Amino acid sequence: MAGGTELPGGGARPATSTDVAIEAGVSQATVARTFSAPHLVSERTRERVSAAAERLGYAPNAFARSLKSQQSNVVGAVVPAYGEYWQNVLSAVTRELAVRGRQLLLFSFTDPGEVDDVLDIVRQYRVSGLMLASASIRPDQLSTMRRQSSPTVAFNQPAASGLVSSVSVDNEAGCRLLASHLVDQGCRTAVFVGGVSSISTDQARYRGAAKEMGDHGVALPYIEAGAFSYDAGYRCAERIARLAPDAVMVGSDEVAFGVIDGLESRGVRIPDDMAVTGFDGLPQASWAGIDLTTLVQPTDLLAQHAAELLVDMTSVSRPTDVVVDGHLRIGRTTKRSER
Repeated sequence: MAGGTELPGGGARPATSTDVAIEAGVSQATVARTFSAPHLVSERTRERVSAAAERLGYAPNAFARSLKSQQSNVVGAVVPAYGEYWQNVLSAVTRELAVRGRQLLLFSFTDPGEVDDVLDIVRQYRVSGLMLASASIRPDQLSTMRRQSSPTVAFNQPAASGLVSSVSVDNEAGCRLLASHLVDQGCRTAVFVGGVSSISTDQARYRGAAKEMGDHGVALPYIEAGAFSYDAGYRCAERIARLAPDAVMVGSDEVAFGVIDGLESRGVRIPDDMAVTGFDGLPQASWAGIDLTTLVQPTDLLAQHAAELLVDMTSVSRPTDVVVDGHLRIGRTTKRSER
């Protein structure tokens, strides 16, 4: 019967490789080879096994196969359960892994304090690689995961350098570009709004911005939003409005969206009263209603490098750091009208 094998007393169970072998008139080992290494099976046999599998509704069990072979084609990703940036990253990495015959298994958390528990869960799975996609993962946690026997890659975490393989945009250079643009626009006072000051990504972006502004004689006070979220940015707006700088450099697009809405709700005109920049290049940043000046990360290129490292076993013993440049996108939030 299609879709399974009839059981005594009625009903059906999922078809097994043994059922397919009997149906096709071949050995169970031949069925296994047909699905795991088809190049080792003749075309005629492949067709016969495939036809039998289709009639029975059989699909190979990838997890069972991995238990037997001690290998899998599943790559794990530890990632926050929030944030537009990480959703874009996951989509790009999933595509790149699929090209390389890998599937992504997601392990998410809502609070950085949960990361240890999540990593304990990851160790229970036989993943062929692991992507640590959160800047809130601590260096000691990175070191612990390096001791596993499969490739581990940190995504956009400057603190990961030398501990595990990593891919990252040049955060410091990107913020220098943004700061230089603001100086060219005539900004002489500015503030930097970061997400969480203890995170290395935040530190690198602020460092680059402060250096460039300092080279032009502009001080750059730091304001901590407390999270990389729209709401955190919106809450910062009141403090920023009191300071009344020429420009606000924000460490992420998502926080910048909140900053802009919070300032405009207080009557601040963007960009005539205050210019605003972001960082990341989220798709929403280019929407007509936002049109944010930002540093665009080449997410597809970063994902490509991450996928290559995740399937390269040499990265286990020799951590590799890949750093790529972003590019400046100039939007309406820094284009002042003539006064």
